[in-house]
Amino acid sequence: MESERDEASNRHSKRSKHTKRAQLPSNSASNRHPKGRKRTKRAQFPSNSIQDSNLTIPALPPELITEILSKLPVKSLLKFRSVSKSWLAIISSPEFIKTHLSLSANKNKEETHHMLILGLSGPKWKFKDCPLSSLFCDSVVNEVFDLVYPIKNASKDISIVGSCNGLILLAHYSEYSLLWNPTIRKCKKLPDFRPRLKINNYAVYGFGYDEFHDDYKVIGIFNNYGGSDYVEVKMYSLKSDSWTSVDYCGEILNASGSSQKMKLTGSGLFVNGKLHWDTITSGPVVRTGKNIISFDLANEKWEKLEKPLVGENELCVGMMGSDLSVFCGYEETYLGAWVMKEYGVKESWVKMFTIEYPKGQYLYPPFFMSSKREILVVFGSTFMIYSSKDHSVRYTYVTNSGDCSLMEIYIESLVCPFSTEGRENATKEREKLRSKQSE
Repeated sequence: MESERDEASNRHSKRSKHTKRAQLPSNSASNRHPKGRKRTKRAQFPSNSIQDSNLTIPALPPELITEILSKLPVKSLLKFRSVSKSWLAIISSPEFIKTHLSLSANKNKEETHHMLILGLSGPKWKFKDCPLSSLFCDSVVNEVFDLVYPIKNASKDISIVGSCNGLILLAHYSEYSLLWNPTIRKCKKLPDFRPRLKINNYAVYGFGYDEFHDDYKVIGIFNNYGGSDYVEVKMYSLKSDSWTSVDYCGEILNASGSSQKMKLTGSGLFVNGKLHWDTITSGPVVRTGKNIISFDLANEKWEKLEKPLVGENELCVGMMGSDLSVFCGYEETYLGAWVMKEYGVKESWVKMFTIEYPKGQYLYPPFFMSSKREILVVFGSTFMIYSSKDHSVRYTYVTNSGDCSLMEIYIESLVCPFSTEGRENATKEREKLRSKQSE
């Protein structure tokens, strides 16, 4: 009998629990959100405030939020765009992008926001990058990381023309050109155009920023391989998203009084608002000339700069930091570097340093000078640091770098490789939000 009573008691207990579950309020069942059931609305709080039962923090002024955000790295800002519409509008606005870029560039002494990008050729191009500052650390074994290349299944030869404000220009002769910001993973293919000289031509490019017109511009110069001095120049404007023709001024580009137009080589180096190229002299042996040819992106004028007089040695144009430089090899044993300390003044060329070649190695021109006057030189898969203070040399070890054939330094930025239309829309949205907050 006792067992029968216990069994009956258990059945009664189970029925009681089942009854209690059935009598729960209907809004607890809404957590399962069956089809057709209306969701329970949550309490709405301002996007810039934190609230709970005991604490309320008032919304911060937009100016203070902007100042805080402008000091954060790009990768954090990309995540914070999802916080709210107001943050998205702030981070996407042209004013914020320029302010953030200016603050990042002013930290150049620490190389905090600068990256080294490496291009590795093969059946397909691969790009890798690493923080520039890490390469100058003695006790660190560095690793480079793969970048998502913007063109799928691309196997044609390309070149890194240059970088400006976080944008990198990639070009494949006269077939296509790309503006790429690896940090925000955005890429734009420039409009197609066909030079008049369709065969036996080679192209050189330059890329920079026209501060006067707030525009990014690409210069393409197309030369004839043969004896003809035909030269065609095209200029691309990001603002207008179009190519236009530019005159090539023969009277400025004369060599020793001859009317033959001098041909340019290499990628244009962006210094002082102008692009700079080496010239080529023809003869039994093709050599770099004694002049540097520049093109002003704002007024579209050509100019000529003379290299320093360094005997009969061949000089190639380069950059050290933001200064125009030239480099000279001495019998494949030493590499010398000169810097133009006052732009446009021939007498201001100053010899900065001389580096002895590592045994059995040919040096590329030095790549970067740190705030401690240490010079980064990259050749193949070897990274060398030369100190201009005590002339010492050390090697920094980089894993997974491969044998790189393309190199460039770029700064992490929010600059978009598209036209200004999207940025203008973001500005309008931001103004709307400000007006609502002030009401």
